Amino acid sequence: MSMRISFTLESDLAHQIEQFATEKRIERNEAILRLIESGIEKYTEDNTFVPVPRERSFEEVKIINRSLESLTVAVVDLKKEIRVVHHILDLKWQKDQPYLPQETRRWWEFWKGL
Repeated sequence: MSMRISFTLESDLAHQIEQFATEKRIERNEAILRLIESGIEKYTEDNTFVPVPRERSFEEVKIINRSLESLTVAVVDLKKEIRVVHHILDLKWQKDQPYLPQETRRWWEFWKGL
C-alpha cells in the first residue's frame, strides 16, 4: 500500500536529508524512506529508544500566529469600546455646555456694537 504524505521540515533537517541523499547518491524521497525505515528498525530493536521531543520552529510560528490573532481581536474590541466611551463623553460634554443665544444682529451690522 502506498501513501502520499505532506509535512513541514525545518531547514536544518531538510539540509541533513539532502546531505544524506548526496552522500548515498540517491534521490531525496528515497533518502527519506531509508531514514524512516532505519528509525523504525531502531525503535523495534531497542525498547529503551525514546525519540527526543523537539519544539519545531513551525509549531512555534503557529502558536505565535494564534496569539497574534487573539491579540488582534482584543485590540479591535478595545477600539470599539473606546469609540463608545468617546461618544458618551462627547454627548455629556455637549449636554453640560451652557446655552448660547443666537446672534440677534447680522454680520454686516458690526458698527451697532461700537
